[in-house]
Amino acid sequence: MSEMTQAGSEKARPSRSSARSKTPVAPTIIAVIALACMPLVWRNDYIISLLTLILLYSLMAQSWNLTIGVCGIWNLGQAAIIASGGYVTGILTVELGMSAWLALPAGVVAGGLTAAIIVLPVIRLRGVLAALLTFALAEVVRLLILADGAGFTGGRSGLSGVPGLFDHVSYWGSLRASFWLALALSAAVMLLVRGMMDSPFGRGVDRCRQAIVATLVSGLVAGLAGGLYATFYHGITPSSMGLAPMGLLLIMVVVGGLGTVRGPILGAFVVTILSELLRDTFLWRLLVLGALLFLVLTFWPAGLDGLLQRILDRIRAWMKAEHGKPGGGAEPGEAGPSGPTGDRKT
Repeated sequence: MSEMTQAGSEKARPSRSSARSKTPVAPTIIAVIALACMPLVWRNDYIISLLTLILLYSLMAQSWNLTIGVCGIWNLGQAAIIASGGYVTGILTVELGMSAWLALPAGVVAGGLTAAIIVLPVIRLRGVLAALLTFALAEVVRLLILADGAGFTGGRSGLSGVPGLFDHVSYWGSLRASFWLALALSAAVMLLVRGMMDSPFGRGVDRCRQAIVATLVSGLVAGLAGGLYATFYHGITPSSMGLAPMGLLLIMVVVGGLGTVRGPILGAFVVTILSELLRDTFLWRLLVLGALLFLVLTFWPAGLDGLLQRILDRIRAWMKAEHGKPGGGAEPGEAGPSGPTGDRKT
């Protein structure tokens, strides 16, 4: 069964060289600029809040993709790693009165340490064994938080009253500043992942070193996402480490494209929007997301990123063919009417 799981993940994961060469920087910059301008022309607070949530999910999905997508480590403890960043940020601000801007880096470090504790012991394992062990370690973290009788972590009720990063400005300004920060960090992480996949790391020259680096970077990004989530929603609960959020993140990564650069971001956009549209109908949301996952695994194993790349390749091929038609440019090796073989009146 472990071999079957690993084989399935390999089928769904495109080649790293393909992911590297087909993720140009220019379209990313254009997309970031376009998104950054949205709050200036669209003053709907609900839309801006939803886009911020999508960007936070994209950070979480990108962090998980480094281990499960790039390295093939079936780490099912990512939700606990994300939550550790949120809890450390929240505890430092609520219990110790630290500034959110100082507590957030501590949450990032906490994510890296939690990833080292949960994932590093299983880097030589694959498939079901790695999944079970990482899930068990994550459950230990969740149960310790639930059993907190002193209320340091808020116990079952969670931690509330976490100050935001931009509480000193108006709600309108705070919401948009949070969106711009999440957008900038999500784009920066995407470029970081692209750079890593362009390096010897991405080619997997040293598998053990690749797994260690991917785990630590994944943990740092996850801690960042968790800290941002806690400050944006002013709290965090143990339910953020449950099966439901973990399943949602897994769908985002798989639907977007395992082991790709753009995939987790595309998956976060599609899955979050579908979840939001169906938030009042749990059964329909479950059916729609399950059907989407089935369709992607059956017809587009490379995910939405692979599908998008196929569409772009066909458009380029069509444009090239149109350019080669008469009137749209001469075919290679073919001279025009005024060329050496053309008839010319004298």
